[in-house]
Order: sequence, then structure tokens, then C-alpha cells
Amino acid sequence: MADKNTYHQLAQSVQHLSFLKELPDTSDDEKAELEVYLQDLASQQERKFDSIIALLKKCDHYIDAYDKELNEIKEARDSWKRNREKVIGIIKYAFQQDLITSKLNGERYQGTIAKVKSKLVDNFDQWEDKEVKEFGLKKTTTLSRLKDDSIVEVKEESLPDKDRIRKAIEQNDTKVPPIAQLVSSYSFRYGRRKRLTNS
Repeated sequence: MADKNTYHQLAQSVQHLSFLKELPDTSDDEKAELEVYLQDLASQQERKFDSIIALLKKCDHYIDAYDKELNEIKEARDSWKRNREKVIGIIKYAFQQDLITSKLNGERYQGTIAKVKSKLVDNFDQWEDKEVKEFGLKKTTTLSRLKDDSIVEVKEESLPDKDRIRKAIEQNDTKVPPIAQLVSSYSFRYGRRKRLTNS
């Protein structure tokens, strides 16, 4: 361990240490505070070291508390997003069952349901080998070293050719996997009702 003179020299020269001057996202006040912490460490006084550890423990406490709060906020947000999707799903279902029209009006709000591009449900994991060969794509990923271009790993995976399947279904191609299908999709938009004014 260094002698007291060495620590004293470090404490005296701490203001010249470049790493404190170059810390990103650190204000001058924070840099000055960090210099004090370094001087406290250099002084080798037990109570000063204890106060630094106490500060670290306080940081740990706040980090844990905010992590918990962030998780709670994320869960609440996700719950509201699910609720939103369920309500929109009910509106779309009511339209598909001809219970409502595509244009909806309330006293303050209005909404519009419109048909959009059908969603492809390919169920690729249930395809037979001949269907994969006919309507599948092969994706190859090669990992190589920059230094000598030597190949480290090659990965291959099969994927559905979604554009081709969609076109084949629309053309009633008999070769298309029967498990793949196009499902009607709808969008729902809403906003404040536009007020009609008499001119």
C-alpha cells in the first residue's frame, strides 16, 4: 500500500486528472463533487470512505426503486394497450357482423371503419415438405472474421415467401398450402366530431 506522502501528492494533484475533466454528460458542479470524493479516498480516512459507500448505497436504493417504478409503469401501459385493442376489436367485430355501419357518430366523437390489406396467416410450421419447397425461401446467414475473411458460422433457415403465397391465394392456385389463408383486416379511426355550420 502507498505511504501517506503518496496519497497526499495524489490529493494535491487530483484537480489535474484528465479523466475527471473529460467525463461525458457531467456538469462542472458534478465534476467538482467527484474531485472531492477522490480527495476523500486519497486521504485514507475511514469516515470519509464510509460516507462514499453510504452514497453508493443511496444510489443503489434509488436505482432499485426507479426500476420497480418503471416496471409498474410498463405493466400499466401494456394493460391499457390491451384494453384499447379489445375495445377496437369489439367495434370491428360488430361491423363484420353487420351490427353497425362503417361510419359511426356520437355527440362529440366520430369514427370510421375501413377495409385494409388482408392479413396473411401462413401457419408455416404446419406446411408439408413439398409446400415448403414450392412456396418457401431459404435464408442463409454467414458470419466471417474481418481479419482474414474466414467463415465462423453459417446458418440456414426456411421462411415462407409471403408475397408469392398471397398472390397464389388471390389467384386460387391449387398448389398453395391449404393451411395458409388471407384474413380480412379493418382499420378503425376516430376523432372529434366535425360540427356542421350553416352558412
